[in-house]
Formats: sequence, C-alpha cells, structure tokens
Amino acid sequence: MLWLTVSVMSIPVRCIAATALALVVGSPSLAQSISEKATCKLTNTEANKTLYEGTCKVTQSQSGANTIFKVKMGSAEPYLFAGQRGDSNWMRGPERVQITDLPNGAIFRWGSFALVIAE
Repeated sequence: MLWLTVSVMSIPVRCIAATALALVVGSPSLAQSISEKATCKLTNTEANKTLYEGTCKVTQSQSGANTIFKVKMGSAEPYLFAGQRGDSNWMRGPERVQITDLPNGAIFRWGSFALVIAE
C-alpha cells in the first residue's frame, strides 16, 4: 500500500495514493487543467458567415469559483471564456457571453458571434 501526505485546504493529510488522487480531482480549488480536442465552428451571425470550422483544443481550468475555457482554433489567438457553472452569463474580456451547456459540448454567443463546440 502506498501512503502519501497531501495538503487539503492547507492541512496535511496522510492517505492512500488513490484517495489522494480523488481529493485533488474532486476539489475545485486543487483541480488541474483538462484539455481535449473538439470540433469548433465560429460564425458571424449577422453576416451569416462561417469564420472557422475544424479541429480545436479546449482547455478547462478553475480559478476560485470561476471555470475558464480556453479555446484554440488553428493558428489564431485563443478565445477565453470565464464564468460560474450553472450560470448562463459568462465573460469574454469585457463582453458578456451567453453559454448554452450541451451534453457533448457548448455554444458561446456574444455580440454578433457564435462559437459551437462539440466533442
């Protein structure tokens, strides 16, 4: 049996290795970033024009109570979205963003743009 000492909320705790992993993954303040490939479609909804459609890399991380999504499409700068899970109003820089959480993805809408992400 492998024992580890981990810090949970600044308190050292001695536990079995598998329990340490569950503590880290299950705690939002200690969670690591999660990245995966997805399919993205960025559209200018006013012009009805697709600006990007293809593979993207989506990284989800935690900052306090906020979830942050970083979406990298091709060679362009990544898009960052921040907000709280369960809330439909998020931010992208100074812009408010509507998020629709889907079983296998999400739709982010702001200004005249929509970004659809599917696993």
